[in-house]
Amino acid sequence: MNDWPLVGRERELAFARRALADAEVCGLLLTGRAGTGKTRLAKELLAELAEGGARTHWVRAMSSASTIPFGAFAHLLPGSADGTADRAHRLNQVAGHLTRGAEGRRLVLCVDDAHLLDGLSATLVHQLAATASAFVVVIAPHGVSVPDPVFAMWKDRVAERLDVGELTRPQTAELITAALGGRLEDGAEHRLWHLTLGNPLFLRELVQGGLDSGALSAADGGWRWSGALTANPRLVELIETRTDRVDADERRLLELLAFGETLGCEPLLRLGAGRVLASTERAGLVVSERTGRRLNARLAHPLYAEVIRRRTSPLRQRDTYRILAGTLDLTGARRAEDKPRLVRWRLAAGLPTDPQLVRTAAETLLRKDFPQAEQLAAEAVRLGGGFAAKFLLAQVRIAGGRHADADALLADLAGETVSDVQHARVAGTRARNLAFGLNRFSDAEAVLDTAETAVSGTADDLVVARAALRAAAGASRAALDLLGPVLDRNHRGDELRLGALVVAAGALAEAGRTEACLGVVEEGLAITASGASVPGARVRLEHARIVALCRAGRLVEAEDLAGDDYRDAVRDRWGPALAGAAASLGVVALAYGNLRAAIRRLRQALAVEGHDQPHEFRPAVTGAWARASAMTGRAEDVDLPGPLGRWAAAWAAAARGELTRAAELAAEAASAAEPAVAAEIRHDLVRFGVPEFSSDLDGPLVSLYSKHAAALSTGDAAGLDAVAAEFAAAGARLLAAEAAAEAARAHRVAGKLGSAAASARRAQEWLASCADAATPALALLDTPLDLTVRELEIARLVATGLTSRAVADRLVVSVRTVDNVLHGVYAKLGISGRRELASVVGRPEPGSSQDDGP
Repeated sequence: MNDWPLVGRERELAFARRALADAEVCGLLLTGRAGTGKTRLAKELLAELAEGGARTHWVRAMSSASTIPFGAFAHLLPGSADGTADRAHRLNQVAGHLTRGAEGRRLVLCVDDAHLLDGLSATLVHQLAATASAFVVVIAPHGVSVPDPVFAMWKDRVAERLDVGELTRPQTAELITAALGGRLEDGAEHRLWHLTLGNPLFLRELVQGGLDSGALSAADGGWRWSGALTANPRLVELIETRTDRVDADERRLLELLAFGETLGCEPLLRLGAGRVLASTERAGLVVSERTGRRLNARLAHPLYAEVIRRRTSPLRQRDTYRILAGTLDLTGARRAEDKPRLVRWRLAAGLPTDPQLVRTAAETLLRKDFPQAEQLAAEAVRLGGGFAAKFLLAQVRIAGGRHADADALLADLAGETVSDVQHARVAGTRARNLAFGLNRFSDAEAVLDTAETAVSGTADDLVVARAALRAAAGASRAALDLLGPVLDRNHRGDELRLGALVVAAGALAEAGRTEACLGVVEEGLAITASGASVPGARVRLEHARIVALCRAGRLVEAEDLAGDDYRDAVRDRWGPALAGAAASLGVVALAYGNLRAAIRRLRQALAVEGHDQPHEFRPAVTGAWARASAMTGRAEDVDLPGPLGRWAAAWAAAARGELTRAAELAAEAASAAEPAVAAEIRHDLVRFGVPEFSSDLDGPLVSLYSKHAAALSTGDAAGLDAVAAEFAAAGARLLAAEAAAEAARAHRVAGKLGSAAASARRAQEWLASCADAATPALALLDTPLDLTVRELEIARLVATGLTSRAVADRLVVSVRTVDNVLHGVYAKLGISGRRELASVVGRPEPGSSQDDGP
């Protein structure tokens, strides 16, 4: 990766080219902070000019040659230069040598690190530009003093000045993609942006360090980053050249900001840091900024903090945290975010700290800084925080995907409970962790059975856990029946009610009760905002809301909310939230019909680092991924129980061309599924060519499903066109394309070729945003009219190269039946045998759209 592409510099290149084309301009001053790419930009310009016939020279000034006359130009000087000549003569001699060497071509000179030029070299640069003997590109860091002759070039308007800044976030993402040749996962891209703030040099070194260490690796057509983002030795050295040029007091301030991050200026001034605040800000190491009425100070770049922390000894770290705790004591830790920071600093400084305060701080940080929350929860246990601290630590481990560790802690904690309430809470939490974290559903049931005999009366924590197991098994109505009395008995917005609402939201979404689901979600989110905590509650509530909105046909609303959730999850860097948000985006993309985006997001949800064990909606996510893959023609066999498993298997059969088997499996799945899921599956039966639909639910999409089946069953081409338009208006573009394909075939059967062409054209327009789609209905765009469904199914299977025996085995018919059907197909199509089948009944290639959608 020696030559990174030049990305995001279109504006700067255009400015430079205008300056080069302007006869009144003879120079260009490039300035900016270290690492912003000034040199890279200049090299690009010189390469363009050299290709255009210009004579170019590159000069690099160095501090070691700053006292030597013409030291920077030594490699360009003639061997016969008169070293005894006076200053003016020597200037003319060197200038003449350079201009003659151009041999009539345009002379372009680039001077890097111009602030280190010796006096004669600086004068030569000014003379060449001022006399129009050469076009001079001068590079100097921002905030340094350059020799007077160089400064005069810009002051006298001989040269234009171009400030080269950091890349924007979209430009940073574009550069990463271009450099790697593929897309980096969003979480890592987010961290790279916040660590580098668009500095191309820092970005390059971090990426190269990741490649060298193996932390950055190719996966699933893109790139993943495993583990922490850390500076490599070269980047550390680059940063140290800046942060080491300080005195002892300035070093202490940099350490305070490195470990304390943003600090208020007022307590720092009370500590006597006024002088060093001013000097480090002048040096570009510290930035002061106003937030509301508070004036804060922070390090100028996040990577400075990482390097300083790495180089600070443990003993000095402890002393630094002691001072930090003192700075907050000066202000009384009045702000909400101050209290968790004070607890962390006191612990790091080895100062006495109340375990109750530590536990409270851990709860506060659960959504903002998950790693810190886990550390504080563990510290609260170590300090003797008792049952509450241990239970919190177990919850944190569950939320972080450490399910085996959580189970071990909960098993120990079960023996320490002192009341039925505590016992039920531990047992209910352990049962759900066993089921959804470790996929041990039978063990979860056993834990609940044992706990129910051990406690007196009804324990609502156990009922909620039992309802969660029922909902996960697809028995949403049974789950809701269990939850109703619990919610009636518990009106206070606490953890128990929140846990019940989380399960109810998912069950209501599966049952197709959209408005009830949305109401439950809103109440649950309000409880989480008030401070109540249940592992992953917000994640599951938000995902249930997206699923309910998609099933109600409210795709735009679902997309907006899923996008917001995903951006928050990427920012928070919490595995469960990222998994849930990616799953929500995948569900939305699948509803739109953007299969490529759906597959990418659903696969991401199943593989989020630190959360690779089953979560409560993992079966549904796995099933959606398998169906999306099958809709592109790739059959994915997944091991899922109940209706979800048969639904996925139906689509896998359809991808293999086995529509009869697909219809059988879909019918079985629909008969066992909850109402909303059953409606989707029964509509998939219509998509497989079985034009029958029924559902007890109401709603726009269900009504459309019914219209679709009715129009298809009667061959109503105009009705199918109308259904396609309604699907498109709802955002379901793949369903719209399929209905339009069916309309095109119906028009062709009726002999209305113009109408057929119009319907087919609309289908292709909608398919443009359905990347890689290859569903059975789309094959109707290019298939013969006079074949029956069974003839077309057998013909397509044979066209893939299967023998008559293999086709018979798949369709559970005799070989003779297959052969008889084939002879009828040959006769209808006017072909002689198998070899010609593919050209007549072959399935369309997957779409070529590059749109990745939601």
